Amino acid sequence: MLSTSRLALRSSPVNLSLAVTLAVWLGSKWYFADWFDNPYKYAAKAASLSATVMMCWCFVLSARGAVFEDWFGGLDKVYQMHKRLGKTAFWLIALHPVFLAMDRLPDAGAFLRMLWLQQWRGDSYLLGHNLGVAAFAVLLCLMLPTLWVRVPYHRWKRGHEWFGLFLAVAALHVFVVNRDVRAYPVLGVLIFGCLAAAAAAYVYIRFLYRFLGPRHGYRVDCIERHGDVLEVTFVPRGKAMSFKPSQFVYLVVERAGISPEPHPYSIACGYNLESRFKLGIRMVGDHTRSLAALAPGDPVTVYGPYGRFSDRFLAAERDCVFIGAGIGITPFLGMWHVAVHSGERLPGPLPDAAEQAAHPEIRAGWRAPAVSLFYVVSTQEQASFDNDIRNEVILSQFRGFPAFEARGHHYELYVSSRQGRMEAAYVETRVRGGVAGKNVFLCGPTTMIESLRAQFLALGVPPDRIIVEDFNLL
Repeated sequence: MLSTSRLALRSSPVNLSLAVTLAVWLGSKWYFADWFDNPYKYAAKAASLSATVMMCWCFVLSARGAVFEDWFGGLDKVYQMHKRLGKTAFWLIALHPVFLAMDRLPDAGAFLRMLWLQQWRGDSYLLGHNLGVAAFAVLLCLMLPTLWVRVPYHRWKRGHEWFGLFLAVAALHVFVVNRDVRAYPVLGVLIFGCLAAAAAAYVYIRFLYRFLGPRHGYRVDCIERHGDVLEVTFVPRGKAMSFKPSQFVYLVVERAGISPEPHPYSIACGYNLESRFKLGIRMVGDHTRSLAALAPGDPVTVYGPYGRFSDRFLAAERDCVFIGAGIGITPFLGMWHVAVHSGERLPGPLPDAAEQAAHPEIRAGWRAPAVSLFYVVSTQEQASFDNDIRNEVILSQFRGFPAFEARGHHYELYVSSRQGRMEAAYVETRVRGGVAGKNVFLCGPTTMIESLRAQFLALGVPPDRIIVEDFNLL
C-alpha cells in the first residue's frame, strides 16, 4: 500500500506551476471570449489541467535531479512529493470524466455511458474521448495495486516502468481531443512543454540512467550477518565515489540469481580516503533476502550518492540529537563516526581544496557538534549495529581522543519491548541541557517519525530544527 508522509514539504514550485497553468487557461478563455455553456466543464477542465501538471512533475522528480534534491532538502523529500502528487493526480483524473458527464444527470444510464468508450464516427473529439478512457484504464491498472495493496518493491518498480505508456496515451488524448490546450497557443506551449519534460525524464531514468547516471564500479569486500541484517562492505573497482556521512546509493548487483533492479540503501559509515563504504541491508523482501547469496569479490554498480540528511550536522551550527529506529540507524553511523573522531587527521595524502570543501569533517580545525545518539530497537537481538557504534567509541579512544562523554557525546540503546515506546519527554531527560537549542534528527518508520516530531514541537523545538529522513518508497 502506498504510504505518504504527512510531514510538511516545500511545495511552492509545484503550487506556482499549478497557479500559472490555471491562470493561463482562464486568461485564454477571457481573451478569446470562449466560455463554456456547461458550468460542469470548468471543474472538469481544471481537474484535468491540474492532474496533467502534477503527473508531469511526478515524472520529472523521478529523474533524481540534483537541483530538486537541493530544493526539497534531499531525495527522500523528492520521493515523498512524488508520491503525494501521484495520489492527488489520480483522483483528479478520475473526477475529470465525472464532471464532463454531470450534465447527463438525472439520467443515470446516459451519465454512465459518458464514462465509457463511445462509438467513433470520424469525430476527432470522440477518438480523443476514447483515448482518455484508455489512459485512465492504464493508470487504474498501475495505481490500484499501490494504493490499496502492499506489493514487493521489485514488482512495484517494474510496474512503474509502464507509466510511460500512460504518459503517451494521455498526451495523445490531449492532442486528438482538440479542445482548449490546442485552441489556446500559450496554454498549448505550457502543457505540451510539461509533457515533453515528463517524456524526457522518463526516457532518461528508464533507458539512459544506467549509462549516464552517477555510476561507480565496486566489489564486495566483506559480509557480516546479524539476524535479518546484512552488513556489506565495498571497495572501488575503478573511480572511487566521494560521499558524505548519511548519504545513500542505489545498488545494482551483478550476480546470477539476484535481480538487477536498483535498490536504495543508506551508507553506514563515514567518509574515508580509500572510498570504502558499508551498507546495512535488512532482509525483508524477495530481493533483499536474495542478497544473502553475495560473496566477497562480487562486482556491483552503485548510483549516487544522494541525500542531504547530514548537511545540518556538518554545518556544526548547534549540538545534535540523533534518533534512529531499526534499519533507520544506518544514516547516523557515518555521522557518529565523524562526531567521535572529530579532528582526526585522515591517513594518506592531504585532500585537495575541492575535496576539503565537499567534506568539512576532514578540514583541519573543524569540530563536530556534541551528539546524543539513541538507537531504538524492539528487542536486544535486533540491535545489529550496536557493536559498530560502540566500536567507534573504543577506536577513537585508542587514537588518543578523550572519553566521548567528556566531549559532550552520549549514546544509548533503547529497547522498546523493555522500556516502552520512545517518547520525546524521555529524550529530554537524557540529553545534557535538554533538547532546547539543539538540532533533532529522526529516521525510522514513518509513524514513529510523525509522532516524535509532534512531541518535539510540543517541547518547544522549532520546526526548522527537526530534520527528518523518510525514505519510504512504498
